[in-house]
Amino acid sequence: MWLLIALLLWDWLLLQVSSRVFTEGEPLALRCHGWKNKLVYNVIFYQNGKALKFFPRNSELTILKTNMSHNGIYHCSGMGRHHYTSAGVSVTVKGLQSSTPDWFKILFYLTVGVMFLVDTVLCMTIHKKLQRKKKWNLAISLNADHGKKVTSCLQKDRHLEEELKCQEKEEEKLQERTHRKKPKEEER
Repeated sequence: MWLLIALLLWDWLLLQVSSRVFTEGEPLALRCHGWKNKLVYNVIFYQNGKALKFFPRNSELTILKTNMSHNGIYHCSGMGRHHYTSAGVSVTVKGLQSSTPDWFKILFYLTVGVMFLVDTVLCMTIHKKLQRKKKWNLAISLNADHGKKVTSCLQKDRHLEEELKCQEKEEEKLQERTHRKKPKEEER
């Protein structure tokens, strides 16, 4: 018989929750009421066995923004004809999936964009230098009698300068011969 009275006293007070699973930031509503909505006063809400809030006449508690510290088992106690305590109700608060701040995302994408721009400029610069070098190192055969191959414009210019010097020396030699012949002809 005492067990039946204890069960009736236990089940006489009920704790209702708006949900058993929440995402961080959502509101949690707790309502403590008597069997068949009987009047309850001096209501105390508990979290994990510790008193959370006392209401002399109000039997509802709302936590506007839940966080991980609101996880636990809730129950309530109150006065009707006797002092009653409700059964415990488990409440779980899950953390947010993506808590990365917006400024971090903007900074990340801005950094990636700048790196892409710098990489593109470097790539184009290197490409142009390689194209110049490729033109510089092309093998150009000259139509000269000695059949030399020129591997750069600089070498080609040097080769032409050498040919000009050779031609100038040959012209000087010819001029010297002609000058030598003239005095000999005058002597005769």
